[in-house]
Amino acid sequence: MHFAGQETHFSRQSWLLRGACLALFMLLSACGFALRGVTPMPFERLYVGIPDNTQFGADVRRAVRAASPNTKLVDTPKEAQAILQQVSDSRTLREVSLNAQGRVESYELGINYTFRLIDAQGRALVPDTTLSIYREMPYDDQVVQAKQGQIDTLFKTMQRDLVSRLLRRITAPDVHKAFEAAQQGEDTGETPLFNPNAPQPQRVPTPWQTPSVTDPTNVR
Repeated sequence: MHFAGQETHFSRQSWLLRGACLALFMLLSACGFALRGVTPMPFERLYVGIPDNTQFGADVRRAVRAASPNTKLVDTPKEAQAILQQVSDSRTLREVSLNAQGRVESYELGINYTFRLIDAQGRALVPDTTLSIYREMPYDDQVVQAKQGQIDTLFKTMQRDLVSRLLRRITAPDVHKAFEAAQQGEDTGETPLFNPNAPQPQRVPTPWQTPSVTDPTNVR
């Protein structure tokens, strides 16, 4: 009887533990948290042509290391099997609605980012691709400074979303196929070619200058 009681006690603890784990998982899912597995890239050495003194560049490198631990980030294109080139980036701020007095009620914030992924010979694994993210934000001209801070925060959130979308694109199955085909010398003659050693645009420490509602030249 004593041992049976112990078994019942341990069984009850086991079920409680399982229930707690399930509840925690459901809570994290409700908060938008998702457990992500490793997505290894087909190449062993990658050069990221995004300045590492920017938050965006640092976030991209961190995401690559987490998704593909066996892919080494190298310091120069000449060392790489694949090269991530930054083509252009911009932020926009646009009025989308006015009230009866003609004052702005909401703005649309936008990020447009263009990149390409090539192999060491300049063959496009991912041709020029533009990722666009837009968010709408209500506006009150009585609290301009507070709203400017909200704009800065919203752009940072959008930038994190951009990193996730960029990573999903460069780890997609078609990238694996394109790299394997390039390694085997398969060339249809239609693959775009780029200069793998082309200098990348130099950016100021902040990758984009955040548009300001206090400067009318930044608003369209």
